[in-house]
Amino acid sequence: MFQPEPGFADRPRRLALLNHRGEALDALRSGFQERGWTVLSSERLDRSARLLAEEDPDAAVVAPLTLDPGTLEWELLTAGLSPTRPVPWLVLPWPAAPIHALGGLFRPSGTLADWLSLPVSPAEAAARLGNLLRLQGLVAAERARSAELEGQLITDHKTGLANDRHFRDRLEQEFERTRRHGSPLGLILLDLDDFKRLNDEASYEFGDLALRAVGRILRRSVRAIDIPARIGGDEFAVLLPNTTLEEAVGVAERILAAAGRSRVEEGPHAADLRLSLGVAGFTGHGLEQPRELFLRANEALEEAKRSGKGKVRFSDPRRRRSRSRGAET
Repeated sequence: MFQPEPGFADRPRRLALLNHRGEALDALRSGFQERGWTVLSSERLDRSARLLAEEDPDAAVVAPLTLDPGTLEWELLTAGLSPTRPVPWLVLPWPAAPIHALGGLFRPSGTLADWLSLPVSPAEAAARLGNLLRLQGLVAAERARSAELEGQLITDHKTGLANDRHFRDRLEQEFERTRRHGSPLGLILLDLDDFKRLNDEASYEFGDLALRAVGRILRRSVRAIDIPARIGGDEFAVLLPNTTLEEAVGVAERILAAAGRSRVEEGPHAADLRLSLGVAGFTGHGLEQPRELFLRANEALEEAKRSGKGKVRFSDPRRRRSRSRGAET
């Protein structure tokens, strides 16, 4: 009785049987069908390419015209097979084929493929593809675990924003990109005003709620290409690629307005969110190190806090001091 392999119990597996040489593969087709596979057949290269692209097979068996990876046949096939797509494959060379040529087909890193000589045992072919599919599952699981671990390394666990380490790395990358290409770069630094009082008068848990609320405001206020980050206790940053200083000030004002409409409540405790923000920009000249851009934004932030908190200030490189929009402070 057919027993589905793990991961395929919810639907029949789909096999692309690409018989370009017109071999007698009826027994192979029937053997896979008896094992619960849906077999999608093609004997023409153009049809095979469409089948791989449109029918979403789980695996493929190929009886090719050639074993040369530089031919049009394999150029079209490899676009739909492992490692380009998650479709393991089994190749069936003709009896006098130069088997050493298979090395060129299997050479790309990550290729999940195998070969069998004709005549083919359906049981052996199904077992070989089953092994490749299980290996593919293990590789996918390992990649998922690696991605999860990488996410933990670059993510602040309280807010879900980028952490300080990731922010510093991206600041260096974007600073260098701006220096090379001249695309403007904006940087916003912000503090949650009176954060210590929230912790002291309410609780650390309530303070964490406030931090998470700021995180949500930042994510909603910026584009997908921007990098919002928590870089300290109550300290946040937003890196804005391809953004002028004036545009960055506009983003900061949008963040400030969103915070002004927000309130954190838990049990008997409630507090309005108040932020101070400092903004700086880089156009590719005038600064030598990312740290200089950070210091300019930090000077503007300090000026915002000195001038009463709950404000946006920006660094004016022409006057070497922090300013509010339209008026010197």
